[in-house]
Amino acid sequence: MEIYLHSRPAGLVAEAILSIVADLTGEWFTTDVAPATERDLLFQDVFCAIQDGRIRSFIMFTSHDGAIHITLTGTSPAYRGQGIGSALMKRLELHAGALGFDEIVVFTVPPASKPVYQATVDFYRKHGFKVVKEYRELWQNGALELRKSLRESSQY
Repeated sequence: MEIYLHSRPAGLVAEAILSIVADLTGEWFTTDVAPATERDLLFQDVFCAIQDGRIRSFIMFTSHDGAIHITLTGTSPAYRGQGIGSALMKRLELHAGALGFDEIVVFTVPPASKPVYQATVDFYRKHGFKVVKEYRELWQNGALELRKSLRESSQY
């Protein structure tokens, strides 16, 4: 597996990311995620994992208020459970730290409203993220905010 950083990806890279989003629409994503992702790719960076010559997983991110914000992740269904997402997360953490960021933030769907997202929360917790707040007014069914400190002593 190889991991590459793409700034504001377009062309075949963007098409591959959108294909993964399409594969995950229904089970994970709502129909509005693909068009939003297409616009977001114009201004965000993405680490892509390539296996067998194709993009199999991605982690999209930006920065806001002095922290890295993960905006979307996805792995092709046939490649889940192989550690690709974990490799991408480790690469993002190294990249963020090298740029001088102290924190990574992500918002996700609460498992109470969509049980499949328990796996997402478990994934982030496995990587040291802590749930810091629940927002009932965000998205259709609320959102959870998770944060990870990249410093030795975590404040969360």
